[in-house]
Amino acid sequence: MLELEARAQQFLASIKAEGERQCADIRQKTDAEIDAALAEVKKTETARAESTVAFETARARTQANRALSAARTEARAALAARRAALADETFAAARAKLADFTRTDAYGPWLRQSAAALAKRLGEGTVIRARAADLTLLGKAPAGCTLQADEGIALGGLRAENPAKALAADDTLEARLAAQRPWFLENAGLEIAL
Repeated sequence: MLELEARAQQFLASIKAEGERQCADIRQKTDAEIDAALAEVKKTETARAESTVAFETARARTQANRALSAARTEARAALAARRAALADETFAAARAKLADFTRTDAYGPWLRQSAAALAKRLGEGTVIRARAADLTLLGKAPAGCTLQADEGIALGGLRAENPAKALAADDTLEARLAAQRPWFLENAGLEIAL
């Protein structure tokens, strides 16, 4: 009976050892599967996180570019408005100086010289128009030309036309001043660069 008990003990020990070995194998396989599953989840989540970071970075960059573009547009508009205001102030001052010029003794000779130049350029049959107040400064019309009052001329100067030749010229002070505006804006150093 002792022998039978020893064999039973050995048999139980063998079964126990086999059970522990199988448990260890199951634990090892389970750990390997868990590690593989975790690695796959980690890989998937890392890819998702990188995609989200890339998307959010691109979105933030786009929003920043839009904001920068809007700020630049606003700044350009403000600069353009300031540039226009400076030009308007300058041309208002120039207009006032021209109005003062029409009240000086130099205006009459300038007006007569302008009439002679218009008559020469447009030829015989030219109608020269001036403000009613300026007709007395002109005196008589250049040869082959006629003088007429034109209340559409506000500041001073002359308009002329030769209907027979279909020619016209505007030598009013307003026209001369308006012709200077593009040159002024180009050369006054009031660039808009952002």
